[in-house]
Amino acid sequence: MNLKLDTLEGSGDDELLAVKTRCEELLAQHDRERKDKALEQARAILAGAGLNLKDVASGKPQKNGNGKGPTYHGGRQYQHPTNKALIWNAKGQKPTWLRELEATGGKAIELP
Repeated sequence: MNLKLDTLEGSGDDELLAVKTRCEELLAQHDRERKDKALEQARAILAGAGLNLKDVASGKPQKNGNGKGPTYHGGRQYQHPTNKALIWNAKGQKPTWLRELEATGGKAIELP
């Protein structure tokens, strides 16, 4: 640190206020630079995981590119991929088994 306290002690009020103002400007600049660097690193980490800052801000990672789960169409039937007894006709709310399946990244099979 090149700053000498003796120099400051001999300074007038106007000079000290100018030093204080410049110090606050430098601190704000350093803070912005730290935040910019942190955001850049966060974006790189999230991109590696297939996410973006909006995913983190919402608290809900997107399952596919459009932010929605699999699309199911009314009037069709969907079956659990391993438990063939579980069938949903795509009317009303999704059954628990389907919500649990989607939470693990799975998708129901559409029946012909």
